[in-house]
Amino acid sequence: MSRILFVVPPLTGHINPALSVAAELEKLGHDVRWAVHEAIVSHLFPDETKIIPLPIDPGFMQDFVSHSRQVRGLASVRFFYEDLCLPLTRLSLAPLEKIVRDFQPDMIVCDHQMLAGALVARKMQIPWLTLATTSASVLKVSSVNVMDDWISARMLELQKTYEMPEIVERPDFSPFGIIVFSSQELVGSEHECFPATYHFVGPAFSSRSQNDEFPWNLLDPAPPKILVSLGTVSRDRGLRFYEVLMEALAEMPLQVIMAGPDILKEKAPKNFIIQPRIPQVALLPHMAAVICHSGHNTVCESLYFGLPLIVAPIRDDQPVVAQQVVNAGAGLFMRYGKVSVAAARETVQRLFDEPQFRIRAQALAESFKRLGGAKQAAGIIVHTIEKLSAH
Repeated sequence: MSRILFVVPPLTGHINPALSVAAELEKLGHDVRWAVHEAIVSHLFPDETKIIPLPIDPGFMQDFVSHSRQVRGLASVRFFYEDLCLPLTRLSLAPLEKIVRDFQPDMIVCDHQMLAGALVARKMQIPWLTLATTSASVLKVSSVNVMDDWISARMLELQKTYEMPEIVERPDFSPFGIIVFSSQELVGSEHECFPATYHFVGPAFSSRSQNDEFPWNLLDPAPPKILVSLGTVSRDRGLRFYEVLMEALAEMPLQVIMAGPDILKEKAPKNFIIQPRIPQVALLPHMAAVICHSGHNTVCESLYFGLPLIVAPIRDDQPVVAQQVVNAGAGLFMRYGKVSVAAARETVQRLFDEPQFRIRAQALAESFKRLGGAKQAAGIIVHTIEKLSAH
């Protein structure tokens, strides 16, 4: 039995895949603990006794989420690092060192955007692996090279301040390997990957909590169903996108399941079910298509079920992931901020009328199913521990 410490940021989309990997490790008998900001995300964990809390003021995340709704495009990438990633790293370094000394893990599994885990692992000479919860982070995207330079400069400063024995260009990438929750078929060849050892495992959602209540009795078995979701952070950015879709899809022969604010329920068309939270993974097998913000988890989970997508990216990695979907032929693009009722209706109609989108989505589903998801990721972690201990 090995002691394995997961280090993750307080973000649902980053924690959910890791939870499924951890569950597979526990099935194999390993002792898993979590270094995470308990005050914010404890509700996501099936066993809170496994959490070793990192300190944080809950107001920190509230401020971040509130301000994040005001930024888009490349500005959102800088905002993410400047207002979340780097401050969290500085806040977490000393407490995480103590956690590592007390728990004495055989392996640290660290989210690529929780830099404290990577730095502490290297400084304390603990073997570690990176979890890439978005494939955009492993790609050299020419349109964001300037931002890459800015991020690299901040990472360099951080390593010097923390007095790392060795300064590396990508301190978020483990030399032992990076587990990517996607497939090479979806990532494509448009962009080169940063040099590293990659393990593509596909989406990991086998142990996703599905506690959100849903009126399953209202699902109509007759018409095709389409899911609309903007994820946990983007859901409350504003009502316009939802309202445009409500008008566009009201008279179409579809049933629409929309994850949106409660205020929308009072004007919902008769073919809509609107809930503030939904059990997404449980719903996807009932859907025929998905409209989303291009969040990495939502895209990959939808494609796992062979569902074509309409992608409406807003910020961060979403434009890169959206382009992967379009390049793969598995979906269509929609402008989040400027879509009209006519354009939305036309795009949805085209997604259903042209069979190539579903054919390509199903091909990507096969690429995911050839991989092993959470079980494969757990196997990589165990194999790495065994290989390193043998030396």
